[in-house]
Amino acid sequence: MIEREKAISLLSTLVRIPSVNPRIGGGDGEGALAAFLADYLGQLGLSPEVSEVQPGRPNVLATAPGLPGGRHLLFEAHLDTVPPSSGQAEPFTPRLEGDRLYGRGACDTKAAIAGMLLALEEALAAVNRIPTVTVAFTMGEELGHEGARQLASGGIRVDGAVVGEPTGLDIIAAHKGVLRWRMRVTGISAHSSAPERGINAIGRMAVLIRAIEDRLLPALAVRPHPVLGPPTLSIGRIAGGTGINVVPDRCTIDLGRRLLPGESWVDVEEEIQDLVVEACQELLGGDVQIEAPYQQTPGMETAPDHPLVRLTEEAVRRVDGHHPVRGVAYCTDASDLALAGIPCVVLGPGHIDQAHTAAEYVEIQQVLKAAAIYRELMLVP
Repeated sequence: MIEREKAISLLSTLVRIPSVNPRIGGGDGEGALAAFLADYLGQLGLSPEVSEVQPGRPNVLATAPGLPGGRHLLFEAHLDTVPPSSGQAEPFTPRLEGDRLYGRGACDTKAAIAGMLLALEEALAAVNRIPTVTVAFTMGEELGHEGARQLASGGIRVDGAVVGEPTGLDIIAAHKGVLRWRMRVTGISAHSSAPERGINAIGRMAVLIRAIEDRLLPALAVRPHPVLGPPTLSIGRIAGGTGINVVPDRCTIDLGRRLLPGESWVDVEEEIQDLVVEACQELLGGDVQIEAPYQQTPGMETAPDHPLVRLTEEAVRRVDGHHPVRGVAYCTDASDLALAGIPCVVLGPGHIDQAHTAAEYVEIQQVLKAAAIYRELMLVP
């Protein structure tokens, strides 16, 4: 039985170590947290590998061998967090209120890391432990997935992976991927006192945005996946112009497309090219540049009857009764692992609604249950 106070102490320690993704919010990244975890794993008698993916931003990997011929499972969670929210007071000072522990990263995903460590410690003490267990804590999930990509490309061979994310202990067997890219419309600059001498790139971009909303979004809405629903697209950022007294000669938008499993940039680029050619050419009367994506994370799907899904269902049932097998719209490190041929499920303590919020928290009971579920999976023959 995993002690409540031990779980609170470990999770509080993890929250106190800032690990903000520096590509999003500056700071020193995941290095300090990786060092703590490497030391923790070493004290459990393991020999952790710390590998730098980017300067000061490592992955941590450790394997506890089981009996020859037994199952080999990977337990993975990401080290990085998003930056503190505006107005979030003392985000790296854990605060316990009733059963809730508050702090940046408490839910996403330091609760899963704590659960995996607690489960591993108990599994290592078990007699006749059969499965081989590898734990991997990766950098960069919040933007880019570089850590998981390096882990997957390093030739790791396992029978399945359990990826820790806040799922409320539901079993996620499918999720969308994400593409992010930029489009630019050009015009001709002129003095704002004579706007007719220029071509306003912002106006041209408005035409393109309207075409996306009127033509492309409805087309996506009628292509549903049986579990995940339809693919979606959103425009998250727009930039254009240099000053109020200058007709802008360029305008740029950043787009995010949620991919269904099996979709790729090739499919999306073709859709966008067709939209530009068919809907916008005459109205825009100028050049539209479609840049290559700066993030490509594929969708993930594991069959509901896959042995890993069934195994996880049974482990969850023994600890917390029935939980559904379902899909989600967000993406995780499971994308890159699945792309390398590793069957995946996503499961962890907390709820996605609490992640990235100013009042981020996780319920300690969820952490304890997650640890018990992970332990069940680490010990099942």
